[in-house]
Formats: sequence, C-alpha cells, structure tokens
Amino acid sequence: MKNPFIISGLFFLFSIAFLFVFFNKTSRDLLVEQIQHRQQVSVRAGSKSIETLLDSIGKSLLIMSGDPNQERLNYFVKTWSSMGILGVTLTDKSGRVVRASNTIDIPDLGQNLSDRDYFKWARESKVSEFKAFEPIISRRGPSKGTYIIPVAVSLLSIDKKFNGVLVIGIPLSDLSRDYLNNMKISDSSKIYLVTNTGKIVYSDQPELAGKNFKDIFETDFLGKNKIIEILMSELEKNGESKLGLSVPNFQNDFILEPYLISAAPIQVSGQLWKVAVVTPETSLIAFTYKIFNSQILAVFIIATLLITLTLRIAKDTGYQEAVKTEHEIHNINS
Repeated sequence: MKNPFIISGLFFLFSIAFLFVFFNKTSRDLLVEQIQHRQQVSVRAGSKSIETLLDSIGKSLLIMSGDPNQERLNYFVKTWSSMGILGVTLTDKSGRVVRASNTIDIPDLGQNLSDRDYFKWARESKVSEFKAFEPIISRRGPSKGTYIIPVAVSLLSIDKKFNGVLVIGIPLSDLSRDYLNNMKISDSSKIYLVTNTGKIVYSDQPELAGKNFKDIFETDFLGKNKIIEILMSELEKNGESKLGLSVPNFQNDFILEPYLISAAPIQVSGQLWKVAVVTPETSLIAFTYKIFNSQILAVFIIATLLITLTLRIAKDTGYQEAVKTEHEIHNINS
C-alpha cells in the first residue's frame, strides 16, 4: 500500500502545483484585462466631461465678449458658480482690470495682468476665439493663491483692433474633485493631466505638477529610455492609450513595479492634453491572490483527506478479500 500512496501523493502534489500556476496566471490575466477595460471606460468618460466643460465655458465667454457689461458678467458667474467658476475678469488693451464679477462680490479692479500668457496670446490674436491655458497661480478674487486653468477670449473691435481680454479661472482643486478623482478605480490609482509635450498639468502628487514627465525619472534604470520613448509616442497620438508598463514607484525607493496605464485625449481650443489613470497592478491582484490561494489550500486539504480515506477503505477491502480467499482455499466456513 505504501507505493500506491506515494505515487498517488506525488501525482496529486504535481497536479495541485500545475493547477496553481495555470489558474493563478489565468485569473491574473482575466483580472488585469477587466480592470484595464474599466479603467479605459472611466478615463474616456472623464476626458469627454472635461473637454465638454472647457468647450462650454469657452463658447459662453465668446458669446458674452460681444457686450461684456457688468450685468452679463454677474449673470455668467451666477450661472457657472455651481460648476466651480468663482469669477470672471475683463481687462483693457493695456492689461489693466476694468471690470470683474466673482462669488465674493469684491471687484478688485486696477490690477495689471499684461504679463500673463493668456493676455499675450489675446493681444496677438486676429480673430475672436477662446483658448484654455496651462494652470497658473491666481492673483486675485476668491481663487487667489490657488492653481487655476485660465480660459480666455480676445476682444476685438469691428476693425479687428485689440481691446482687451475676457478671462475666467477654473480652480484646479474643483476640477480634480468633480472630474479627475472620479476616474480612479481604486485608492491606489493616480491621476495625471499631461500636455502632448510631456508637461504635467495636474497630478495628485503635487510635487510633480509643472514638471515634464521625462524629468521625474531621477534615477537610471534598465529600459528607462525605452519607457520614455513609449510614453512620448502615446502622448503625441490623438487617440486613446492602454498600456502595461513597469516603471519606478516614486513612493517606494523607485523600485520597478508593473502598472496599468489608461489615457484619453482632451482636445480643446487647438490643444492636445491627455488625462491618464495609472494603477499599480500588484495592489489590484493581491486580494484576488489571497482568495485563490485559500481556495487552492482548501482543495488540497479536501483532496488529501479523500485520498487518505480512499486508500484506507481500499486497504480494509483488500484485507477482507484476502481473508475470504484464504478461507475458501482451506475450506474454512467461519
């Protein structure tokens, strides 16, 4: 009985090992595929929402720019305040604030904004149009001292002469709260808003904001140049991106870890930004591995008990058959 038991035991152990490796890999691949799909759907919906928001605000500014009187400025703020818009500002052609409306009813007039990129752009603009700009720190109104995304419209006279700029600032904190953070599929997910040149417009790691993603890889590692090449290639595309890459974990001594990366474009006022959700693969599959390992252990215990019981019954049955055979050979009736 020992040899069959050993053979059966070894066969069983090898079978369990095979099943563990096979089903572990299969379950991991299926889980990764499902998570990547969910993440892609989330980032796609989020990018469209942000794109629609910026486009709607820009078009509303464009309509109001025809006659930006105080009453219309007040109505604009009242209408858009529920979407996080705290104020709207009108400058003259020198960049001086001549009219404003905000949620705290403090106009704060007279400030010079001619050094702002949106004013420089508006001054050179040849047609009345709107444009969204990279985040800056607000100098005035209820958003003062915080990061905002400016959306500006150039004001032109009938003969195309520059008369000033109409600008609003979307607080980045409100944008992240109402739009960006909702794209996360787990607490470990990270959100990035990046330009097609690689500049990080927003990150829930504040120290990365304003940097080019190529510069955040402070240490060298195997495959660094290839990863940068892949990411830059994806940023320059107009379409969506879905990747699985091993990149340094900035919060864990830059150890290489696998990540699931999903990105979708935001196209507004002639610019290409991308919003990306990055989720560490290990944190997502850890719970599944625990459940799967528990199931494998349970199967192992049950199968071991079943084999032991089967061998015991076979041994007892064999003993009884042997006794019966001996009795028949020796004509023993009892």
